Amino acid sequence: MKSFKKMSLMLAFYFIIQGCSNSEKPIKSEIMETDPKLTSKNYLETIFKTVKHYPNEPFYYLFVNHEACYFEILVNGLPVYSYYDLGQVITPIDIYSAINKTGKQIITYKLYPQTESQEGAGLKTLVDWTKIKIEVFQRNKADTGKNAFTNEKRIIKHISLTESDGKTFIGKGKDYYEYSFTFDAIVPYENTAWENSVDLSKMDQKELLSKTENAYKQVWQMKDSKKEDDFFALLFNREKETAQCEYSTKHDVSESLQSYMEPILKKDFKMQPLEDYKLVLYGGGRLVCLEQNSLDTRLRGESALWAKYKDEDGNVIGSFISLYLHIPKGKTNFEIIR
Repeated sequence: MKSFKKMSLMLAFYFIIQGCSNSEKPIKSEIMETDPKLTSKNYLETIFKTVKHYPNEPFYYLFVNHEACYFEILVNGLPVYSYYDLGQVITPIDIYSAINKTGKQIITYKLYPQTESQEGAGLKTLVDWTKIKIEVFQRNKADTGKNAFTNEKRIIKHISLTESDGKTFIGKGKDYYEYSFTFDAIVPYENTAWENSVDLSKMDQKELLSKTENAYKQVWQMKDSKKEDDFFALLFNREKETAQCEYSTKHDVSESLQSYMEPILKKDFKMQPLEDYKLVLYGGGRLVCLEQNSLDTRLRGESALWAKYKDEDGNVIGSFISLYLHIPKGKTNFEIIR
């Protein structure tokens, strides 16, 4: 197993922005429409027919156990999970959306001090007993029902490094720790994803910021005016690749469609201002997004593009709209990739 202490797959630099206007003034179109053009009416049929199924459909997921830390996990430079809460994560963490082809996959985890505790007093740094254990599992998604987990197998187990005593966390006293390790995956498909995209880290960063802000404003206005089909027109490539990674059934595709439509159909659906965010690069500098700059555990690490609505019980729900952007080589406009 090969390990890397520092990863180029996730670039640490970013800009912090206090806010930008979400006026009704037309925004320059920075995200190109995809072909074919998705709509809410043709989504199910169009996406489902792109998915290829196989007798063996390797599906990868993680089990994570951690002590005295918050954590974020990236696979191949794409954020797949974050946890800023007390207690343990007891459900598996699917990582299919980040596996684009057979070969070596890179898992990066970032650890932060647990600023809250059961006693109410938080930690300022990672402590001696900070620890994370990540196990990668694989099963055949084509196996369903009683057979679903019969052939589940563990691919690799990683435990965070310790000092020579074998007990003390190697990152004790730090306010941030990052580490990466690899595993090999075999999948029957191959997605282009962001592999051949423009390296955005080499762009003028002020220009990139302006371009990304306009892209987010473009989607903000679509969502605010509830023009969901305008948004769907940007999504074909993302939805096709994600559905293939998941080996989606018709039911899976239907659930994806429902997840898009349910919030926007609520009468009290309201987009929140684009403000107090940061520009972040992922995927070796080929993906860009705007993230919340807040350390509030409800907002931390979430997309700057979000809305609020009430569920059937009157509870206020935050709906965060994932928008990872890339520029395919030979193009100048963004495409939504994840």
